[in-house]
Amino acid sequence: MEEDILQAIREAAVNGELACADAHAIAERFGVSPMRVGKIVNRETDLRFFRCQLGLFGYGPKPEGKHKIVLKAEHVPPEIEEAIKAKVRNGRISCKAVWDIADQFKYPRLGIANIIEALGLKVSPCQLGCF
Repeated sequence: MEEDILQAIREAAVNGELACADAHAIAERFGVSPMRVGKIVNRETDLRFFRCQLGLFGYGPKPEGKHKIVLKAEHVPPEIEEAIKAKVRNGRISCKAVWDIADQFKYPRLGIANIIEALGLKVSPCQLGCF
């Protein structure tokens, strides 16, 4: 199965990069965790991940500060803030928890990331093992 996953990774890659959404789609297609796909990418290829679904990396040159698209939210709904804070450990919230909160409140993932930015929190760990 790992060879099939690797083939799917290579087919989805564009210009030496694999989008976060594509990595998650591959994980779902093969019934494996996103972390397993991330480990295969890191172990078996020289591909880089880009276009994080939370907007945290892969959107432009890092030296120019254009690598992320997250902005501090101007409005933080109290119920979402409460759900986020319930999942925070040592100033961090996992990527998976962010996705779960977005699903729970039917809120865009990037929107939740913007709220997390406004609250001064960090997202870690990444489901793909990027951070």
